[in-house]
Amino acid sequence: MIPWPYILREEEQLLVTSLSKRYVINGPGMFVLPPMHSVISRRNGISLSANEYAHIKDEMTAQIRLVTGPCFFFLGPSEEMILHAESFSLAQDEYVRICNRSTGHERVVTGEASVFLYPFESVSESVRKGIILDSQTAVAVRNLKNGELRLERGEGVFFPKVEEKIEGPRYKIRLEEHEVLVLKDEDGKFHFHSGKELKAGFFVPPYWEVLTSRWSSGLHKDQRELKIERFDLRPKFMWYEFDVRTRDNVELTVKITFFWQIVSVTTLVRATDDASGDVCARARSRIIQSVSTVDFADFLARFNVLVHDAVINSQDSFYKERGLEIHSVEVREIACRDKRTQDILAEIIQETTDRMNRIQKQVSENEISMRKLEGELAAEEAQSKLQAQQLQRFEAQAKAEGERQALVVRSFLEGLGPDLSSENKLKLFELLRRKETLEAMAKADTRFFLTRDDMEIKLDFHG
Repeated sequence: MIPWPYILREEEQLLVTSLSKRYVINGPGMFVLPPMHSVISRRNGISLSANEYAHIKDEMTAQIRLVTGPCFFFLGPSEEMILHAESFSLAQDEYVRICNRSTGHERVVTGEASVFLYPFESVSESVRKGIILDSQTAVAVRNLKNGELRLERGEGVFFPKVEEKIEGPRYKIRLEEHEVLVLKDEDGKFHFHSGKELKAGFFVPPYWEVLTSRWSSGLHKDQRELKIERFDLRPKFMWYEFDVRTRDNVELTVKITFFWQIVSVTTLVRATDDASGDVCARARSRIIQSVSTVDFADFLARFNVLVHDAVINSQDSFYKERGLEIHSVEVREIACRDKRTQDILAEIIQETTDRMNRIQKQVSENEISMRKLEGELAAEEAQSKLQAQQLQRFEAQAKAEGERQALVVRSFLEGLGPDLSSENKLKLFELLRRKETLEAMAKADTRFFLTRDDMEIKLDFHG
């Protein structure tokens, strides 16, 4: 047997066997095979990057070990690589559960980290996000050993322990002043929270739940699809549609509008879980009874009064017993089920509308005429007032002129002295006035005729 030399590079390895054992020769270097030894294989070492890992199994002991990168290594004489995989990374708010299939134990790895799986380990759950806790957010945590549920609060990212499971985040509930929320505890008791009392908000305790009611919805209230968690105490509108029959057997479809309000949530929750359905069902029953006692014509003449009296003025305690109050109910529309009756009803409505239009037109014309007469009367009253004021002014002017003339005459007469008699003074005054009149008339471009008597001229004839 001739010895054979082997030259190995630094990444190479020889797997050699002898009569009693198996061993390896790692490069770099030269190796001369001894007698009775043989080379099983020439193989390369294993290089792992920073995000790689490998599972190495020893066939002699059946043990498996983990090798993580970055590194370069050679296998042992009885080892083989059974897994070559890449690790995965976790962000700062992520975590993952890993289960050991051999022992059944679990471990939780939280970020930031690179995750390498040990032998027999597998990811039992996909990578999940931790719950970020703050003043508005908490988390419900279940202890898997004793089943206890607790509410975890604080600040930062919450990661569960091995024996814990996150049930889900819990958010702080804030209520408006007009809202009421009902919670049901683990014993089934109700707890009422009002927005007027709780300004800062609250978290739902463990084992408690928010009471959810399902109210009837739709025009016919035949579907319980309206999900109510927060009870609104403000007044609200609700539409409803149903069929009635008058005493003379006319079938009608009546569409009404409720204006209603919740006044006591405590009474409501303990009495019913369908407030809207109860309101409409009760009102429908009362209205059907009322309409069935009147004829069609009578119903058309006072349908709003009939509906209002049937629902509100009936002294019915049904709504109060459920913590409700009906403020008003009005008829929005009336339609006949029979087409011929509906056509007749449409003609009646059209004729009524035309009559109202004619009446309104006549009222408008009468109003215009009245306005015109009122304007003329006002003008006449203003003219009368103007004439009265002019007469008063003329009388005042005449009186002043008369007083002035009287003063002139008196001054003239007193100026003639006491020697003349009153009769002569008057004659002299009249003579002077006539002279003034004649002078004024002579200055004007006027022709006038005077008699001798008017001028009081005396002619003397001498023979």
